[in-house]
Amino acid sequence: MRVRQPEFDFSNSHAHWAPNLEFAQSQNGASVGIPPLERFLNRVMAKARKEIKGDDPESVALRADVTTFIRQESCHYAMHDRMNEMLVRDGYDRVPELEREIEAHYARLFETKSLAFLTAYCEGFETLGPASAMAWCGDSLDAYLKDSDPNIETMWRWHLLEEYEHRHVCYDVFKRIHGGYFLRIYAFFYQLYFFSKYAGKVKNYLLEVDRAKMDAAERKESKKREKMVAKMMMKNILYNLLQVLSPSYRPHVLPIPKIWQQLESDIDAHWIKPQQKAAPNQDLTASPAGHPA
Repeated sequence: MRVRQPEFDFSNSHAHWAPNLEFAQSQNGASVGIPPLERFLNRVMAKARKEIKGDDPESVALRADVTTFIRQESCHYAMHDRMNEMLVRDGYDRVPELEREIEAHYARLFETKSLAFLTAYCEGFETLGPASAMAWCGDSLDAYLKDSDPNIETMWRWHLLEEYEHRHVCYDVFKRIHGGYFLRIYAFFYQLYFFSKYAGKVKNYLLEVDRAKMDAAERKESKKREKMVAKMMMKNILYNLLQVLSPSYRPHVLPIPKIWQQLESDIDAHWIKPQQKAAPNQDLTASPAGHPA
Protein backbone atom coordinates (compact mmCIF):
# COMPACT_ATOMS: atom_id res chain seq x y z
CA MET A 1 0.00 0.00 0.00
CA ARG A 2 1.04 3.54 -0.59
CA VAL A 3 -0.26 6.94 0.49
CA ARG A 4 -0.70 9.20 -2.54
CA GLN A 5 -1.61 12.87 -2.37
CA PRO A 6 -2.65 13.89 -5.87
CA GLU A 7 -3.56 17.47 -6.67
CA PHE A 8 -7.03 18.11 -8.08
CA ASP A 9 -8.42 21.54 -8.86
CA PHE A 10 -12.17 21.85 -8.28
CA SER A 11 -12.30 25.65 -8.57
CA ASN A 12 -13.98 25.42 -11.97
CA SER A 13 -15.88 22.19 -11.33
CA HIS A 14 -19.66 21.93 -11.13
CA ALA A 15 -22.22 19.45 -9.84
CA HIS A 16 -23.02 18.34 -13.40
CA TRP A 17 -19.43 17.25 -13.95
CA ALA A 18 -20.41 14.45 -16.37
CA PRO A 19 -22.76 14.74 -19.38
CA ASN A 20 -25.27 12.39 -17.75
CA LEU A 21 -26.34 14.58 -14.83
CA GLU A 22 -28.12 11.69 -13.08
CA PHE A 23 -24.85 9.73 -13.04
CA ALA A 24 -22.99 12.78 -11.74
CA GLN A 25 -25.56 13.42 -9.00
CA SER A 26 -25.54 9.75 -8.01
CA GLN A 27 -21.81 9.99 -7.40
CA ASN A 28 -22.22 13.37 -5.70
CA GLY A 29 -24.75 11.80 -3.35
CA ALA A 30 -22.21 9.19 -2.31
CA SER A 31 -19.47 11.81 -2.04
CA VAL A 32 -21.34 13.85 0.57
CA GLY A 33 -21.43 10.84 2.88
CA ILE A 34 -17.80 9.87 2.41
CA PRO A 35 -16.11 12.35 4.80
CA PRO A 36 -18.31 11.39 7.80
CA LEU A 37 -18.01 7.70 6.96
CA GLU A 38 -14.26 7.64 6.45
CA ARG A 39 -13.64 9.67 9.61
CA PHE A 40 -15.67 6.97 11.37
CA LEU A 41 -13.60 4.21 9.75
CA ASN A 42 -10.43 5.86 10.97
CA ARG A 43 -11.74 6.20 14.54
CA VAL A 44 -12.69 2.53 14.63
CA MET A 45 -9.42 1.35 13.13
CA ALA A 46 -7.40 3.52 15.52
CA LYS A 47 -9.34 2.03 18.44
CA ALA A 48 -8.85 -1.49 17.12
CA ARG A 49 -5.13 -0.94 16.54
CA LYS A 50 -4.68 -0.54 20.31
CA GLU A 51 -6.07 -4.05 20.77
CA ILE A 52 -3.65 -5.63 18.29
CA LYS A 53 -0.84 -6.43 20.69
CA GLY A 54 2.35 -8.37 20.34
CA ASP A 55 5.71 -8.09 18.59
CA ASP A 56 5.22 -11.10 16.35
CA PRO A 57 5.55 -10.36 12.61
CA GLU A 58 1.82 -10.71 11.93
CA SER A 59 0.80 -8.23 14.66
CA VAL A 60 3.49 -5.73 13.65
CA ALA A 61 2.45 -5.98 9.99
CA LEU A 62 -1.25 -5.56 10.81
CA ARG A 63 -0.64 -2.45 12.93
CA ALA A 64 1.43 -1.01 10.08
CA ASP A 65 -1.36 -1.81 7.61
CA VAL A 66 -3.88 -0.01 9.82
CA THR A 67 -1.64 3.04 9.97
CA THR A 68 -1.37 3.19 6.18
CA PHE A 69 -5.12 2.60 5.85
CA ILE A 70 -5.83 5.56 8.13
CA ARG A 71 -3.48 7.80 6.17
CA GLN A 72 -5.05 6.81 2.84
CA GLU A 73 -8.59 7.35 4.14
CA SER A 74 -7.60 10.73 5.60
CA CYS A 75 -6.47 11.85 2.15
CA HIS A 76 -9.72 10.54 0.66
CA TYR A 77 -12.12 12.36 2.94
CA ALA A 78 -10.11 15.57 2.78
CA MET A 79 -10.36 15.49 -1.02
CA HIS A 80 -14.08 14.75 -0.93
CA ASP A 81 -14.58 17.64 1.50
CA ARG A 82 -12.99 19.91 -1.08
CA MET A 83 -15.03 18.47 -3.93
CA ASN A 84 -18.28 18.72 -1.96
CA GLU A 85 -17.75 22.45 -1.54
CA MET A 86 -18.67 22.84 -5.21
CA LEU A 87 -22.17 21.55 -4.44
CA VAL A 88 -22.79 24.37 -2.01
CA ARG A 89 -21.19 26.79 -4.46
CA ASP A 90 -23.63 25.58 -7.11
CA GLY A 91 -26.61 26.36 -4.89
CA TYR A 92 -27.39 23.04 -3.19
CA ASP A 93 -27.75 24.72 0.18
CA ARG A 94 -28.89 21.70 2.20
CA VAL A 95 -25.70 19.71 1.63
CA PRO A 96 -24.04 20.75 4.95
CA GLU A 97 -27.23 19.89 6.84
CA LEU A 98 -27.39 16.44 5.24
CA GLU A 99 -23.72 15.82 5.97
CA ARG A 100 -24.30 16.68 9.66
CA GLU A 101 -27.13 14.13 9.75
CA ILE A 102 -24.82 11.46 8.36
CA GLU A 103 -22.07 12.47 10.81
CA ALA A 104 -24.50 12.06 13.72
CA HIS A 105 -25.35 8.52 12.57
CA TYR A 106 -21.72 7.43 12.71
CA ALA A 107 -21.16 9.20 16.03
CA ARG A 108 -24.05 7.19 17.53
CA LEU A 109 -22.61 3.96 16.16
CA PHE A 110 -19.18 4.67 17.56
CA GLU A 111 -20.53 5.49 21.01
CA THR A 112 -23.05 2.65 21.34
CA LYS A 113 -21.71 -0.40 19.49
CA SER A 114 -19.09 -2.95 20.50
CA LEU A 115 -15.66 -2.96 18.91
CA ALA A 116 -16.48 -6.33 17.33
CA PHE A 117 -19.55 -4.87 15.61
CA LEU A 118 -17.72 -1.70 14.62
CA THR A 119 -14.90 -3.60 12.94
CA ALA A 120 -17.45 -5.84 11.21
CA TYR A 121 -19.27 -2.71 10.00
CA CYS A 122 -16.01 -1.29 8.64
CA GLU A 123 -15.22 -4.58 6.91
CA GLY A 124 -18.73 -4.56 5.45
CA PHE A 125 -18.26 -1.13 3.95
CA GLU A 126 -14.78 -1.92 2.69
CA THR A 127 -16.18 -4.80 0.63
CA LEU A 128 -17.81 -2.13 -1.54
CA GLY A 129 -14.39 -0.71 -2.45
CA PRO A 130 -13.03 -3.59 -4.57
CA ALA A 131 -16.44 -4.10 -6.20
CA SER A 132 -16.58 -0.42 -7.19
CA ALA A 133 -12.92 -0.44 -8.20
CA MET A 134 -13.69 -3.06 -10.83
CA ALA A 135 -15.86 -0.42 -12.52
CA TRP A 136 -13.85 2.75 -11.85
CA CYS A 137 -10.47 1.09 -12.46
CA GLY A 138 -11.82 -0.71 -15.49
CA ASP A 139 -13.55 0.45 -18.65
CA SER A 140 -17.22 -0.25 -17.89
CA LEU A 141 -17.94 3.41 -17.05
CA ASP A 142 -16.32 4.84 -20.17
CA ALA A 143 -19.64 5.81 -21.78
CA TYR A 144 -20.61 7.83 -18.70
CA LEU A 145 -17.19 9.42 -18.24
CA LYS A 146 -16.72 10.64 -21.82
CA ASP A 147 -16.19 14.43 -21.72
CA SER A 148 -16.39 14.49 -17.92
CA ASP A 149 -14.45 16.89 -15.69
CA PRO A 150 -10.98 15.26 -15.53
CA ASN A 151 -10.35 16.46 -11.98
CA ILE A 152 -13.45 14.76 -10.61
CA GLU A 153 -13.17 11.68 -12.78
CA THR A 154 -9.55 11.09 -11.77
CA MET A 155 -10.33 11.85 -8.13
CA TRP A 156 -12.86 9.01 -8.10
CA ARG A 157 -10.49 6.67 -9.93
CA TRP A 158 -7.66 7.46 -7.48
CA HIS A 159 -9.98 6.89 -4.53
CA LEU A 160 -11.17 3.51 -5.80
CA LEU A 161 -7.63 2.54 -6.81
CA GLU A 162 -6.61 2.87 -3.16
CA GLU A 163 -9.81 1.24 -1.89
CA TYR A 164 -8.78 -1.82 -3.87
CA GLU A 165 -5.23 -1.54 -2.58
CA HIS A 166 -6.21 -1.60 1.12
CA ARG A 167 -9.10 -4.03 0.60
CA HIS A 168 -7.73 -6.54 3.14
CA VAL A 169 -7.08 -4.26 6.13
CA CYS A 170 -10.52 -4.06 7.76
CA TYR A 171 -11.04 -7.77 7.03
CA ASP A 172 -7.81 -8.67 8.81
CA VAL A 173 -8.64 -6.41 11.76
CA PHE A 174 -12.12 -7.91 12.09
CA LYS A 175 -10.64 -11.41 11.98
CA ARG A 176 -8.28 -10.43 14.79
CA ILE A 177 -10.99 -8.80 16.94
CA HIS A 178 -13.86 -11.26 16.35
CA GLY A 179 -13.90 -13.05 13.00
CA GLY A 180 -17.36 -14.62 13.14
CA TYR A 181 -19.08 -15.27 9.82
CA PHE A 182 -22.60 -14.36 10.94
CA LEU A 183 -21.54 -11.06 12.51
CA ARG A 184 -19.65 -10.20 9.32
CA ILE A 185 -22.70 -10.88 7.14
CA TYR A 186 -25.08 -9.05 9.51
CA ALA A 187 -22.81 -6.00 9.57
CA PHE A 188 -22.43 -6.11 5.79
CA PHE A 189 -26.18 -5.76 5.22
CA TYR A 190 -26.51 -3.28 8.10
CA GLN A 191 -23.94 -0.90 6.63
CA LEU A 192 -25.25 -1.42 3.09
CA TYR A 193 -28.72 -0.32 4.18
CA PHE A 194 -27.48 2.87 5.86
CA PHE A 195 -24.95 3.78 3.18
CA SER A 196 -27.60 3.36 0.48
CA LYS A 197 -30.14 5.25 2.55
CA TYR A 198 -27.98 8.33 3.07
CA ALA A 199 -26.42 8.35 -0.41
CA GLY A 200 -29.91 8.05 -1.86
CA LYS A 201 -31.26 10.81 0.34
CA VAL A 202 -28.57 13.23 -0.82
CA LYS A 203 -28.94 12.20 -4.47
CA ASN A 204 -32.72 12.68 -4.29
CA TYR A 205 -32.24 16.17 -2.87
CA LEU A 206 -29.74 17.12 -5.58
CA LEU A 207 -32.01 15.85 -8.33
CA GLU A 208 -35.03 17.55 -6.74
CA VAL A 209 -33.23 20.88 -7.04
CA ASP A 210 -32.32 20.09 -10.66
CA ARG A 211 -35.81 18.99 -11.62
CA ALA A 212 -37.40 22.10 -10.17
CA LYS A 213 -35.86 23.89 -13.17
CA MET A 214 -37.15 21.36 -15.71
CA ASP A 215 -40.45 21.13 -17.55
CA ALA A 216 -42.62 18.00 -17.32
CA ALA A 217 -41.04 16.28 -20.32
CA GLU A 218 -37.51 16.96 -19.06
CA ARG A 219 -38.37 15.62 -15.61
CA LYS A 220 -39.76 12.44 -17.16
CA GLU A 221 -36.56 11.92 -19.14
CA SER A 222 -34.44 12.65 -16.08
CA LYS A 223 -36.25 10.01 -14.02
CA LYS A 224 -35.80 7.52 -16.87
CA ARG A 225 -32.05 8.21 -16.98
CA GLU A 226 -31.83 7.91 -13.20
CA LYS A 227 -33.27 4.38 -13.35
CA MET A 228 -30.85 3.45 -16.12
CA VAL A 229 -27.89 4.72 -14.09
CA ALA A 230 -29.01 2.78 -11.02
CA LYS A 231 -29.39 -0.40 -13.08
CA MET A 232 -25.97 0.09 -14.67
CA MET A 233 -24.22 0.67 -11.33
CA MET A 234 -25.89 -2.34 -9.74
CA LYS A 235 -24.92 -4.54 -12.67
CA ASN A 236 -21.31 -3.35 -12.38
CA ILE A 237 -20.89 -4.28 -8.71
CA LEU A 238 -23.44 -7.01 -7.95
CA TYR A 239 -21.36 -9.98 -9.10
CA ASN A 240 -18.35 -8.81 -7.11
CA LEU A 241 -20.47 -8.24 -4.00
CA LEU A 242 -22.02 -11.71 -4.16
CA GLN A 243 -18.60 -13.16 -3.35
CA VAL A 244 -18.77 -11.44 0.03
CA LEU A 245 -21.50 -13.83 1.19
CA SER A 246 -19.29 -16.90 0.91
CA PRO A 247 -17.80 -18.24 4.18
CA SER A 248 -14.53 -18.62 2.27
CA TYR A 249 -14.46 -14.98 1.13
CA ARG A 250 -11.01 -13.39 1.40
CA PRO A 251 -10.39 -9.97 -0.18
CA HIS A 252 -6.66 -10.67 -0.44
CA VAL A 253 -7.14 -12.81 -3.55
CA LEU A 254 -9.60 -10.65 -5.51
CA PRO A 255 -8.50 -10.02 -9.12
CA ILE A 256 -6.73 -6.79 -10.01
CA PRO A 257 -9.06 -4.34 -11.83
CA LYS A 258 -8.51 -4.15 -15.58
CA ILE A 259 -6.66 -0.83 -15.88
CA TRP A 260 -5.32 -0.58 -12.32
CA GLN A 261 -1.63 -0.37 -13.27
CA GLN A 262 -2.33 1.93 -16.22
CA LEU A 263 -4.36 4.22 -13.98
CA GLU A 264 -1.70 4.28 -11.29
CA SER A 265 0.94 5.24 -13.86
CA ASP A 266 -1.27 8.04 -15.19
CA ILE A 267 -1.91 9.43 -11.71
CA ASP A 268 1.79 9.28 -10.88
CA ALA A 269 2.71 11.02 -14.12
CA HIS A 270 0.13 13.80 -14.15
CA TRP A 271 -1.46 14.33 -10.73
CA ILE A 272 1.22 13.74 -8.08
CA LYS A 273 4.20 15.87 -7.08
CA PRO A 274 7.57 14.35 -8.07
CA GLN A 275 8.77 13.78 -4.48
CA GLN A 276 5.93 11.32 -3.83
CA LYS A 277 6.72 9.08 -6.79
CA ALA A 278 9.71 7.42 -5.15
CA ALA A 279 7.51 5.69 -2.54
CA PRO A 280 7.51 1.90 -3.06
CA ASN A 281 4.31 0.04 -3.87
CA GLN A 282 3.14 -3.33 -2.61
CA ASP A 283 2.97 -6.15 -5.15
CA LEU A 284 -0.77 -6.52 -5.54
CA THR A 285 -0.46 -10.10 -6.72
CA ALA A 286 1.11 -11.13 -3.41
CA SER A 287 -0.57 -11.59 -0.05
CA PRO A 288 -0.24 -8.69 2.41
CA ALA A 289 2.68 -8.96 4.78
CA GLY A 290 2.05 -11.39 7.57
CA HIS A 291 -1.12 -12.81 6.01
CA PRO A 292 -0.62 -15.98 3.99
CA ALA A 293 -2.82 -16.60 0.99
